[in-house]
Amino acid sequence: MTAPDTNLKKQAKQHRGPLVGIILALLVAGGLLFWMLTRTMVTEPTAEDAEPASVSESTDGIPADGTTVGSPNQPTETPQVIEEFTAPEPEPLPGD
Repeated sequence: MTAPDTNLKKQAKQHRGPLVGIILALLVAGGLLFWMLTRTMVTEPTAEDAEPASVSESTDGIPADGTTVGSPNQPTETPQVIEEFTAPEPEPLPGD
């Protein structure tokens, strides 16, 4: 079935406003996306980033008792050991 009225000049004039609105909405959304990405990628250094607290404590070198001081980036706790899981033996079905 074809459209009853196919006046292309009239239809182009009627669609001009909504098309301009869609284009403006896309530009605003693109600008906000660009703004959000630049805000999240650029971070200003804070006081914590400039000098970690453990660096000032560990500047004396090796302690007198002979233990070594760990790096502030390495964990000081021992890693957790995960044991392998062994599945229990299945119980026999009733009637077997």
